[in-house]
Amino acid sequence: MGKYSVPESIRMHKPKGTMVKRIKNGYYVYNYTSKQIPVFDADGSKRWKTKTEMGDCIGLITEADGFIPNDGFVSKDEITARNYGDYAFAINSSQETLNRLYAVFHQDDARQIYSAAIIFFVDGFTYMTSMKGVFDLSYLPIIFEKVHLGYDALHALYKNLGTRGKRVHSFESMMINESSKRIAIDGHVIACTSECNDLSEFGYKASKLGTEQINWLTAYDVVDSLPLLSHIYSGADPDKISVKALFDRYNFSNTEFLVDRGFNTDPDKELMSSNGNTYIVPMISNRKDYASVIEILKFDKRKYFVFNKDSYASMIYYAEYVAGDDSCRRIAFQDTTRAGAERQDYIKAMAAGKSGYTEEGLIENELYFGLFLLETNDFNLSAEEVFCHYKDRWSIETYYNYVRNDADFNALYQQDYFCMQGLSFIVTVAGMIYHDIKKIADESKLSVKEIMREMKKLKITLNGNKWVVENKIKSVREVASKVGFDIPKYLSDKTVST
Repeated sequence: MGKYSVPESIRMHKPKGTMVKRIKNGYYVYNYTSKQIPVFDADGSKRWKTKTEMGDCIGLITEADGFIPNDGFVSKDEITARNYGDYAFAINSSQETLNRLYAVFHQDDARQIYSAAIIFFVDGFTYMTSMKGVFDLSYLPIIFEKVHLGYDALHALYKNLGTRGKRVHSFESMMINESSKRIAIDGHVIACTSECNDLSEFGYKASKLGTEQINWLTAYDVVDSLPLLSHIYSGADPDKISVKALFDRYNFSNTEFLVDRGFNTDPDKELMSSNGNTYIVPMISNRKDYASVIEILKFDKRKYFVFNKDSYASMIYYAEYVAGDDSCRRIAFQDTTRAGAERQDYIKAMAAGKSGYTEEGLIENELYFGLFLLETNDFNLSAEEVFCHYKDRWSIETYYNYVRNDADFNALYQQDYFCMQGLSFIVTVAGMIYHDIKKIADESKLSVKEIMREMKKLKITLNGNKWVVENKIKSVREVASKVGFDIPKYLSDKTVST
């Protein structure tokens, strides 16, 4: 018997109309087709010859089990049950974000971007290798039947978003132009555990993270609580390089920038002062301009305002000074509620005998309790407005908290520079979806987590040509009623195009 011969003990199990091919130590079964083709001999006479063409592999044969088809596995069967409630609610509630994508991207691209972002919102950050499994078991394929989120499709999407940036730039520019023009810019450090990453380097948080890092810079509308754009930069790049790249790429005009003290540099402030723009930034305590204010600082108790927002209230004293060159205002604020808490903490540390805490120190630090200094080049705002506007910057920290904890975008294994930029855009869209849901949550006086926890309990199962909604328990119905989500009995068709 030849090396590639098929023994009789194998041939006897071969299905009719197939052929068996030996590959290494296995015998694989293929479909084949036969057709007659004309052949011309040397004398010009014509005759017919049978040609066999091998088709797809349909299984294998073993002596013990006989023919084993490829299509007999449960994992190959049609999906008849899916996750529904959390996805349906998120989709119904974030049509504004989807319409924004439709305004710039081809509808197929918009739906693919949106589907990936919906998964990030519902299930948290999901790696490319896991995305297809999550997508297939969700409500998304029923709504968007042409969307594919397998590894190759997702890799191509990330790569295209990172390398063909015209539409991404148009989308982000649209977001900037439609914003309130009160924008917080901040960087977020992401640990990178992928070897050979194009952007990862050891940055200023390397000792804390224990690994290389990537800097993720975000522009955020503090009035609408909406992320506008984000870009990823090298872990070793300081904020001033990232900010310059941002201003080189986008046309900011008549915009108020709210930034932390890491952006209090002359190059950054020059950028944020151009084109009718203004800034508010904390002063830095180890600099001469800070010391010059402290040296002459004295609060006039007649100059105060009451700050009352959410669950926090305080009387705020303020004192204002103008820089010698009239380029900016420097305003000192003393938050009396915060000052009281800090004073109490100091006294408790004294009572506990903690080193460095003395009565002399208590007197020396009295001025610094509840104190912070802000610098701005806006001469039109009152001191109270400067304070309140800067307090609004806290919303970007809330957004980063969502990204870190809820979306779990806290460490990356992505290596490719372009894919990482594309991924950053998807996460920003997920943040926009979060913004859409958060508005509904606030109106219903429920948290986003409470809503999604209950909505997640709704499933759909396939019954004939209809998807039937299951598990409509009381707690789900109550939450659905509060957020205005109508739970259907069933979905009319097996697939629905949107």
